[in-house]
Amino acid sequence: MIITRRTALGALGASSLLTTVAPGFALASAETDRRFLFIFLRGGMDSLTAVPAYGEPGFKALRGSLADGDPGEGTSYDTLKLDGLFAMNPDLAFMHSLYTNGDLAILHASCHGYRDRSHFDAQDAFDRGTVDKAMKSGWLNRMIAHLPGGMKTGRETLVMGLGPTLPLSLRGSEAVSSWSPPTAPKVSGDTMERLARLYAKDEVLHPALEKGLSAQSMGEEMGMGSEEANNFVLFAEAAARFLQPAGGARIATIDYGNWDSHADQNGRANVVTSAGTFHGRFAEMYLALDRGVKAFRDGMGDAWKDTVVIALTEFGRTVRINGTRGTDHGTGGAGFVFGGAVKGGRVIADWPGLKESQLNDGRELKATIDNRALLKAVMREHLGVPERAFADILPGSDGIAPLEGIVRST
Repeated sequence: MIITRRTALGALGASSLLTTVAPGFALASAETDRRFLFIFLRGGMDSLTAVPAYGEPGFKALRGSLADGDPGEGTSYDTLKLDGLFAMNPDLAFMHSLYTNGDLAILHASCHGYRDRSHFDAQDAFDRGTVDKAMKSGWLNRMIAHLPGGMKTGRETLVMGLGPTLPLSLRGSEAVSSWSPPTAPKVSGDTMERLARLYAKDEVLHPALEKGLSAQSMGEEMGMGSEEANNFVLFAEAAARFLQPAGGARIATIDYGNWDSHADQNGRANVVTSAGTFHGRFAEMYLALDRGVKAFRDGMGDAWKDTVVIALTEFGRTVRINGTRGTDHGTGGAGFVFGGAVKGGRVIADWPGLKESQLNDGRELKATIDNRALLKAVMREHLGVPERAFADILPGSDGIAPLEGIVRST
């Protein structure tokens, strides 16, 4: 751990489409081998659920039923030890193995320049790269203009936005591409009920329709929210297919939303449905994050060694549990930077502590690191963006120095 004292669906259809992408040939060089994936965890992921500070005195008392077991405690959901202070959510087992192998680092107690608590304003500020609402383009789009020329040589597509809509971060004057898989329309609950009544006397169809209707109702009642989770895994697989080829794209983004945890944040249902076991809404979110990261790593093959991935959220949550067994909007969050090119196996934090006097407004983790320090480090060390361009890409960040030593030296 680094602590500095204050003085970062149609899967088959997708496969057939993606095998034809990016036939262009790229000249072999270090800069053309580098890949970058940005994952935006929209909704305010709770940093102390993702990366709990189990070694902090009074942590379990503060968190109540949101606290999982300490590493080695022997509960059904023991957290995974990182060091003497921090652990990782037990549903992030593969990501924990990346940390252990030195391919993943964690940024804790961090936030962007926006320090209020509106989802929409916070996400827009992050996407723009500035709190200035007059800025209409996104930071990633502006970054493209400052990339080394060799990254674009012989390449049909340089940047891919993966998702149903192009995020604000990629909007602007520079050319980008987007991809989303074909999806089948969902059958409404009303239609299912009408069909069940229509075939009430059919010995074969009626039981099947009743089972499907029951599973659908259960998912809705439990706030299943698994569509985003399932889609994230698909987009992560797609990101590898776009980025891995020698002539493929070199930068991609994925939006992974639905992290807003106001209620039933640590509810683990483990209910068996016709579609499989449902582990609880937020457990499903973490499990899918972990599965998606593994799918991406596996899909990158040898190109993994030249890859950096950043996964950040717009802000953290309150430290204490609320009246609906969740947490409300806060400030200090946590993020991940990983890949074969990352100097990992560490938690990067200027840890503020969780005592009452150490919390922001007495309610939430303070933000002591600006996420833009991580963005600058990866742009400079991995993508070859000159520091003079940071004023254009991240306006108003002049006083924020890039973090050092994020990327492995080559």
